[in-house]
Amino acid sequence: MSVLDLPDPDEWRRSSRFAAAAIVACIGVALAYLGLGAAASTCGDYLTLAVTIGFSAFLILFASAVLLIMLGRTTSRTVSDATGFTVWPDRRTTALILAGSVAAIPSLLVFVVAAPLGAIEFAQTRALQTVWAGAAAVALCTVMYGLLLAWRRGGIGHVKLTPAMIENVDVRSERALEWDDVVDVAAHAESRRAPRAVVLRLRDGSEEIIGMADIYVPGGAGLYWLVRHYWKHPGDREELVDGRAPKRLAEGKFDLST
Repeated sequence: MSVLDLPDPDEWRRSSRFAAAAIVACIGVALAYLGLGAAASTCGDYLTLAVTIGFSAFLILFASAVLLIMLGRTTSRTVSDATGFTVWPDRRTTALILAGSVAAIPSLLVFVVAAPLGAIEFAQTRALQTVWAGAAAVALCTVMYGLLLAWRRGGIGHVKLTPAMIENVDVRSERALEWDDVVDVAAHAESRRAPRAVVLRLRDGSEEIIGMADIYVPGGAGLYWLVRHYWKHPGDREELVDGRAPKRLAEGKFDLST
């Protein structure tokens, strides 16, 4: 069975509706911002135009990344060596997310500086000039910190499996845990909403969530069944360091029992 033909877990059925709604919302807000900025520029308000261009670019690039994921137009990137089997996010999706984040930085910076001075058209009230400016400052620091971490880690995240460990890395954190600590591999998180997630339920009652499985493998089901297979079959884990894991993933040869 091809990895593209693997069945989705039942818990994932509604995630496509959420992705479609996110795309529509992002495009709608981006167009509204562009219209606002264009109108402001006719009056010589180029600071507002600069802010809206950056915000719109971020939203459009983010929506494009989500669209690629939703349509299954992603490509698996894997590395198999003596240290383990690593799955990386799709290259194009990663580029869109990073480009959108970079595009947002100048706009956030302009907004943080200019909004409190009343120089941004859509932030004329005192509350917007203070609360929004503060929120933008937090967002600016978050984006810059996330980009720094992405640069240091060589990407926005990865999942690495070894015979002994599972490593889950994203832009926020880096976590590693032993297979023996995992009591179940599920497709639904109890602690928070996580569409198309691979959820490792741990012996201490907590959960480790590998989010957005479809950014790693088209559709995401391949990553779910990959992790679940090696959790259920410890005897197969040597494949993770001897070069056989990529073939198993490509052919979708996993234990699909629940």
